[in-house]
Amino acid sequence: MGMKYFQIILFTIFASQSVDAGTPAEAEAIVQEHKTLMDAWRTDLAAAQSMEQMNAIIAKKPDIKNYRNRMIRVVGAEFRNPWSLKYAGWLLAKTPLDVTDLKIIMEYANKFHMKAPDLGNFCYNVALSKQPVIAKKLFIEKAHKVIQDPKQKGIAAIALAVTLSEMGDSSVNNARRLSLVKEAIIHAKDEKLGETNVGEISMELVHRLKNLNKGCVAPEISGIDSSGAQVNLAQYKGKVVMLVFWSSFDLPVEKTIELLSFMQNIEKQYAGKNFVLIGVNKDQIGNLRELEKGAKTTKINISDPQQKIFQQYRVASPPLCYVLDQQGRIQFTGIVGSFATLTVDALLSPAKPKAKAKDKVAPAKP
Repeated sequence: MGMKYFQIILFTIFASQSVDAGTPAEAEAIVQEHKTLMDAWRTDLAAAQSMEQMNAIIAKKPDIKNYRNRMIRVVGAEFRNPWSLKYAGWLLAKTPLDVTDLKIIMEYANKFHMKAPDLGNFCYNVALSKQPVIAKKLFIEKAHKVIQDPKQKGIAAIALAVTLSEMGDSSVNNARRLSLVKEAIIHAKDEKLGETNVGEISMELVHRLKNLNKGCVAPEISGIDSSGAQVNLAQYKGKVVMLVFWSSFDLPVEKTIELLSFMQNIEKQYAGKNFVLIGVNKDQIGNLRELEKGAKTTKINISDPQQKIFQQYRVASPPLCYVLDQQGRIQFTGIVGSFATLTVDALLSPAKPKAKAKDKVAPAKP
């Protein structure tokens, strides 16, 4: 598909929104305004003491679509200019983009920015974006090969390691991830990426590989439920355990209701079997009590408003699910869905080894 075609698409989408060419200063102002408002919103949300307060604060969450549209107006007609790559990356990592927007940004990155001085940083935003993992992997691998600057190449390496984390826990994949982490630490350990740096991201990846990978014994959990009763993971050893990290505010309200209903259905599905579902909730404890009072949650929920257990299990974007086998080893990590329940089924009803066919003895000759 020719470049002229994409230029026509770009003009059609953005011409009505962008009369004058945007500037880096305008784009940076949008980024900083959004960050400032989101920081204040998170502070207010963490301080909410009731569901009523929380719902009122959630309703005032800064509208990311507004910031996305404003950014598109500024950079939409400037995607060929070098300065736009930083803000195209912000759009990828921070905002919901439709298929057309994603295609345009990635096409322009491929055609105009493969020699950009900040291509490694863009790769990290690609790794965080909501597009198919194979598409992310192919782009970052291509960029990693052509980048000459060692620091940017190191950033691309950590971006590729992050992307490969979405592609399973095979020994080959894990070995490649560790190799990329090593490269990133050697060349770009102190390079900033948002509010963190390559070194910190590398340590997190290594921690996950060594402590939270498939086959690892799950870290011990000790906490209290909404009544103040102690809940320890060790007391459920011998059972298949599904750990679900969740809150009432990380998803839109309707999606949260769907999640809680799905969790309740899982609990009913495995009732009477050697299974337990444990929720780990980061709401204020009063909010959790209100949800439980309305019979909207599963039976066991650990209250974790300080997010100590969330951090222990490296849960940055709930909901997230771990499935542990009867010996407390991690067998699944991912979304609460069919793959999680298939893992539970396999652990509760392991396949029996096929009996060996008995050797046939030839009949004796008369």
